[in-house]
Amino acid sequence: MGRERRLRDHILRMLAVSAVIGTAACSMHETEEDSVTCTICLTGGSMATRSADPDESLITDISLMVFDEHGDAEDCVWLPRGQDRHRMRLVKGKRYTICACANFGYQVYADNISELDEITFHLAYPDEYREGIPMYARTETTVTADGEIRVMLERLMSKISIRMDRSRLSEGVKMDVRSALIGNCPRAAKVFSDNKVADEDGCFPFGFYRNELQTALLNYDTGDGLSREVSLYMLENMQGRMPSHIEDDSDKILDSDGLPGRASSYIELELDYTSDLYVSGSGSLIYRFYLGEDRNSLDVRRNTHYHITVTPEDDGLSEDSWRVDRSALTYIGPTGITQYPSSYIEGEIGDRIHIWCDVVPEEAPFDVGLKYMEDDHRTGIYDYEIDPDGHGATLTLTGPGAGLIYMEAGPPVNDAALFYIIVNMPEEQ
Repeated sequence: MGRERRLRDHILRMLAVSAVIGTAACSMHETEEDSVTCTICLTGGSMATRSADPDESLITDISLMVFDEHGDAEDCVWLPRGQDRHRMRLVKGKRYTICACANFGYQVYADNISELDEITFHLAYPDEYREGIPMYARTETTVTADGEIRVMLERLMSKISIRMDRSRLSEGVKMDVRSALIGNCPRAAKVFSDNKVADEDGCFPFGFYRNELQTALLNYDTGDGLSREVSLYMLENMQGRMPSHIEDDSDKILDSDGLPGRASSYIELELDYTSDLYVSGSGSLIYRFYLGEDRNSLDVRRNTHYHITVTPEDDGLSEDSWRVDRSALTYIGPTGITQYPSSYIEGEIGDRIHIWCDVVPEEAPFDVGLKYMEDDHRTGIYDYEIDPDGHGATLTLTGPGAGLIYMEAGPPVNDAALFYIIVNMPEEQ
């Protein structure tokens, strides 16, 4: 009885082993039939429009990740410099997601496709792209046969090409670009989703920079007042639309003390300036403008080439604001202050008298003498109303007495006018 049981158990064990071997053989057979050999080839495309900059094609390293249809990683490999292809076995008829990160300087990997949203590229300094512009790729493919799977890499950076158009400047006005930079330049970018800088801590205060030698092309006239182009680079920054709709480029100004002003990217040009009235001297004329895909957009999109033409008109100083900052210019034109109707004003109670000053240049700081008018008003000599331009006042004489008004113009005039007002004063015997 015991011998029969042992024999029976031995036979059952042999049958179980045979079944396992048969199943494995079947699985191996199916895998051999269903799998194919694929070569994944990665190439760096151009930035929306063709570029002559050789640096844009530089690839120093690639992290390649292949995910199956369930999102699990089939393979994560590191391709050092010089390698742009990887050979692997994939299952025919299955759908795969192929992702890559290039020029990161370290390997990027994920166990599941859901982890891609956590991948962020960081810049140590704004022009770190010189080791290769950071790139990425994400594509889906269904494997049908042996062969190549071509994957196009896209750049995480935007390219902004600037040129000057001086054709509308008045004769004798000269504007030479000394430097160009990107303000509020992102320090980091989400790789597999849209990137938006959340606050000023996410930006370099002064980002990618071109100095005098590198901006020389902006001072080269190719004809009709147009210069050549100079390019700047930055990581994507999708800040959305302007807070309110604007109709003119000059209205594209944001509050620098809050968002989105502290997170939206802009161009700053530093210029040497000369005209009949102003020179830059030790300071510079500053031009600034926010970037965006249109007048009401603040988006700067990855892998996109933007072309911007800066076109100053007349004296190039149509504004004195954040956009056109001329505070460092030195005025070299005529100066002066002229008072009207005269320095000595005599009138009767009830008279209305207009006094004012013409100042050259008009934009010189001006103090209309409000403190003096308020003192005379308190003594009952006159009521006053300041002119809309702030350069004069209308006095309504209300009581006898004598008053003084001192109007003063600041730099570059640095001069003043004194008005002496007499109201119904008795004549000396």
